[in-house]
Amino acid sequence: MNLHQLRVFYEVVRLGKISSAAERLHLTQPAVTWQIKSLENSFNLKFLDRIGKKILPTEEGKVLLEFAERFLNLERQAEEALDDVKNLSKGNLRIGASFTFGDFYLPPLLLAFHRKYPQIRLQISAGNSIQIIEDLLAYKIDLGIVASEPKEEKLETQQLTSDLLVAVVAPAHAWAKRKFISLKELNGQPLLLREKGSSRRLVEEILAARGIAPQIIMESASTSAIKKMAESGVGIAILSQQVVQKEVQEGVLKKLFFKDAQIAYRFYLLYHRERHLSRAMKAFMELALEYFHNSGQTPRRIIRNRFI
Repeated sequence: MNLHQLRVFYEVVRLGKISSAAERLHLTQPAVTWQIKSLENSFNLKFLDRIGKKILPTEEGKVLLEFAERFLNLERQAEEALDDVKNLSKGNLRIGASFTFGDFYLPPLLLAFHRKYPQIRLQISAGNSIQIIEDLLAYKIDLGIVASEPKEEKLETQQLTSDLLVAVVAPAHAWAKRKFISLKELNGQPLLLREKGSSRRLVEEILAARGIAPQIIMESASTSAIKKMAESGVGIAILSQQVVQKEVQEGVLKKLFFKDAQIAYRFYLLYHRERHLSRAMKAFMELALEYFHNSGQTPRRIIRNRFI
């Protein structure tokens, strides 16, 4: 088995067709077929099955695919590390951010980074915290920013910033003239929440610990959809202050603090402990930490001596 065979196998599985893999790798279809057969003969195992017009991995193929992804990721990291020795004039930086951070905190960081390093190509993806962590562990992204501190030992974490979660209601709501409510007042109330894997977990844990059972009438990955529903008066939303700042200023939503609790919503910067920290990664982490430190929202800390 060699790296070329693994690359051929990986592309056939990824694309599902011999012809597509051959085109992607600039090989003939017989050459691709021969590489797969040679790989299977080496272990006396069958790694691929043809199901209709699509090629899928067998159970043995799924095991091999996991290792192929690791080897190819290591190859890519080695190339990046060697190229990184030169300078920060080119390269890619893949960042995955939770929806809320991506919408309301990330844009000024991206702009500042692009102005300083215009030749670095930024690839941004969004998802809930669970998805971002999975992508980091699978080496699909270089850096992740999530709304809960992971318990995964393979990930290094640094708190970036925090905000308070508040309740928001429509101007016509019975609570609209108040500044504070208690958590227990949410019992039985129609609630609009984020999807699981975000601030939803934090809210549910606090309410459950106090025996409070609201009526969850909607959950969504879209912060905008939740705000619109709250504006219409159908329910109470629980979101971070930063997220609702514009709507509160415009008067289309009313903000209510919890008088018996301060629910802190924290964002964490993550990277995989086992991967090479490129200069682009270090530069972005430095910029992000400095940005929030200067804004007084988080303490400054160096990440594992390898940061600078």
